[in-house]
Amino acid sequence: MYNVDYEQRIYNPERMRKYRLERGQAMMKKYGLGALAVYDYDTFRYLGFFSRHNYARRRPGTYVLLVKDAGYPYAQLDSTGTSEAELNPWMADKFILENQTFIELGVTMDDDYNKQLWAKQADEIKGLMKKHKVADLPLGIDLGCVYLDQALQKAGVEIGDGNRAIAEARMIKNEDEIECLRTAGAITEAAHWAVCKALRPGVTEWQIAGVAAKALYDLGAEELEGPSFVVCSGPRSGHNVPAMPTDRVVRPGEMFVIDINGVSFEGYRTCFYRTYCVGDKPTEKQLEIYNAAYTVQRAMETSLRPGIGNHQYIKDVIKKSKGELPVPKWPKPGKYHQAHNHQLGLNSGDPGPMAGVTSDEIVAAPDFQLQKGMVFAAEVGTFEWEGKNWCYDGCKLENTGVVTDTGYEIFYRFPYKDLIVCGLPGVY
Repeated sequence: MYNVDYEQRIYNPERMRKYRLERGQAMMKKYGLGALAVYDYDTFRYLGFFSRHNYARRRPGTYVLLVKDAGYPYAQLDSTGTSEAELNPWMADKFILENQTFIELGVTMDDDYNKQLWAKQADEIKGLMKKHKVADLPLGIDLGCVYLDQALQKAGVEIGDGNRAIAEARMIKNEDEIECLRTAGAITEAAHWAVCKALRPGVTEWQIAGVAAKALYDLGAEELEGPSFVVCSGPRSGHNVPAMPTDRVVRPGEMFVIDINGVSFEGYRTCFYRTYCVGDKPTEKQLEIYNAAYTVQRAMETSLRPGIGNHQYIKDVIKKSKGELPVPKWPKPGKYHQAHNHQLGLNSGDPGPMAGVTSDEIVAAPDFQLQKGMVFAAEVGTFEWEGKNWCYDGCKLENTGVVTDTGYEIFYRFPYKDLIVCGLPGVY
């Protein structure tokens, strides 16, 4: 999992930091930006700075400032004078920003107080842009609020779209990022195994979420982003997916859907759906729904390749789906598949376009070309509408992988070709 002194391994933190910084600087130039004011927690890490606790994700108000041709970003002043510089020596001279708001973006407070905070921040940003002779160029912002926009405009700073530049930078992963994603998957495979061993009639969805969480932390997961696992059993698997786990008791013969998502290794995350049958042999209907989902899942995975446009990809998936796609026109009875590919990296859903086959918005979106190094989570949900209600049983499957020179490398190895039965008396 980690680097050692006795052999060369794939994951190289220093190389990864430099690659990501170069991507950020390159996209800033591509979109004509003089600097980037970044408020997103995970993009801090992408650019080389790590906020020490996950609660910062819920309180976007602090920022880092990436300046054109000035290396790593400026970050908040090291109040102790030592700790941050020691932990992040590559940024030792960059801990100078004094005007962090320490409040959530857009929080409603006294207007005059808010305006003062944002005015100080705007002046600080403008000062650094002047220092680096880029004050005549736009400042890109990834997240913002009306107070920040007003303060920057008053300070004479032109505002540009920083989110697009960051999104494009993060879309193409290098070998180190890919190895971190593989490792997060390996950790999560162990959690799926623990779930299979614990699943039986009488447990609650909450208990199984706890089993998964313990297995992840035991194997070194950095954080679980919540945990925000999707856990849906019985009738909740039939159409209420995705949803958080509840105190519902799992009963014999039910389908059990779980997405162990947001599991982080070095910041890189998972999206990892599997569906199991609990406490009885699966019925013909359950097998039918599961096999339909598997057919669409494999159609998506085998169609992802470099150079293909999103629109052609959709056509290829439909052709390979053996009649499962396109879905019936609502509300006609039949199987409905939610099939799409979202990008993944430092977020459970990284910024960037999706490749999908059942959402009108995705199908109608401008075409884009898949490139080597793009990481997609390919997922399908299969649910059957019987005319007046949804079928009791549903299914979701998902793998994450990277677009390679020739196709799509799946990171996850936990089996999914056949519906796995857990907690069957006399067998497990």
